Amino acid sequence: MSRPHQPDISVVISTHNRSALLARALGALVNQEVPPGLAYEVVVVDNGSTDDTRQVVDRFSAGAAVVRYVHEPRLGVSYGRNTGIWTTTAPLIAFTDDDNIVCRGWVATIKALMDAHPDAWAVGGPVRAEWPDHIPSWLDRRHWGPLAILDYGNTTFYTSARDPRCLLTANLAFRREVFDRIDGFSADFPRCQDHELLVRLWQAGGLALYAPALVVGATIETERLTRPYHRRWHARHGRFSAAMQSEELLDSAGGLRPAPLSRAALFAVPPHVYAELVRALRSAAASFTRRRSSLALAQWYHAVYLAAYIRQTIAIKRPGARQIVSDPFRLLFARLRYHAAGIDLGTARLVVIHSLLAILIGGSFYDIYTGREHWPLSPYPMFSIVENDPSLRCLRIVGVRAGAGAEEITLLDSDLIAPFDQCRLTSALSRTYSDAARRPNIHDQLRDCLDRYEERRRAGLHDGAPLDGVRLYEMRWTLRPDASNVAQPDSRQLIDAVYRSSPRASS
Repeated sequence: MSRPHQPDISVVISTHNRSALLARALGALVNQEVPPGLAYEVVVVDNGSTDDTRQVVDRFSAGAAVVRYVHEPRLGVSYGRNTGIWTTTAPLIAFTDDDNIVCRGWVATIKALMDAHPDAWAVGGPVRAEWPDHIPSWLDRRHWGPLAILDYGNTTFYTSARDPRCLLTANLAFRREVFDRIDGFSADFPRCQDHELLVRLWQAGGLALYAPALVVGATIETERLTRPYHRRWHARHGRFSAAMQSEELLDSAGGLRPAPLSRAALFAVPPHVYAELVRALRSAAASFTRRRSSLALAQWYHAVYLAAYIRQTIAIKRPGARQIVSDPFRLLFARLRYHAAGIDLGTARLVVIHSLLAILIGGSFYDIYTGREHWPLSPYPMFSIVENDPSLRCLRIVGVRAGAGAEEITLLDSDLIAPFDQCRLTSALSRTYSDAARRPNIHDQLRDCLDRYEERRRAGLHDGAPLDGVRLYEMRWTLRPDASNVAQPDSRQLIDAVYRSSPRASS
């Protein structure tokens, strides 16, 4: 077989000292089932290997003209992938890794999907694990991130700035013009470079298609099944996410902003990150006491991620504040002694503590007096008004359980309806409902809520009951002083509803 003059697809693998795994990956790539007329090549970028990588590639090149060798001496997978991009000419460029095994129709599926979805800038799919014999009992799909495996279920959808779910370069293909538009992988990110590239793609208005039919297998090494490995991975992920300003880029609904959020910050870190860290630690402690080890670990690792995010953000934006945050009393009191030699350390400590208490207590009284919240630590603007009226009117979404006689369940657990919670969700719905021009959009918003709930449930991301539909009510309360009747509204009126099964009437 002679090398095609212009392949339709170039498959790029960047590898470093993993020749044994590389041989398995190449074996799957050279034995692809492709339709007549579809030409492809496999470009192996040797990223500074010192083992027998060159000999392995030469062995495959001798038997399959689709394989060729390229050397990139600069260490880093971003350098390797970029070299692969700029040394190829195919209109489609696909990526996988040396520890992945692509399915037999992988190349043909990429071409078919790109042809069928001309609006897709990229296409990716599931990365499914090839597990070793022993798997720890705590390791469920909540802990798939450090293993580089991914499965969003059996529904095809687009990722975008509105729904920025990440795809992995173990199973991802791009149109060549995408790199002309947003450039290649960033060498500033030895890790998370695929996420950083997708962020730029979404910010440029691009869409990436998730296709369940495009499947790649991942070899899971036993060293990646340990708790120390997962802790290190989340800490590293937090540092690189800070470099991307990931938390500043996300809005309250989980979508992507065109630019990082600019708002009040404590040591250059958005206040909601601190609040999320406190919630994660609290949830981890609660799950641990209930002996839910997998959930407790997931929440603890999320706290590790957030702590690393905070430290790295301070190091990047406020390097002079790093010591203040890590050791506030020592630095502060040393300066106090220097500027006021007559005040000893104990007196300085009392002055600082009483000053902080005065600020906190005085500020609280000021908020009560003015009827507004002035502290920056709440990420929810809706909480900035102090409500003095005991009557309450709001919209609330409830679920209708499948096959349970239209039994309703209240969706208050944020794990069930993430990236929403009941506060963010009903605020968004209320804004739409109060605008007569936008009110017809309510039905589509409810459909989206139901679809997200079911997608996450089928993917195992929460253990909520299957839903047949969701309903939106306008509810009214006259609250008791102890709020003991918060679950029993005085009245409720159905605004709209959507159902997954047979159509039903909705107001």
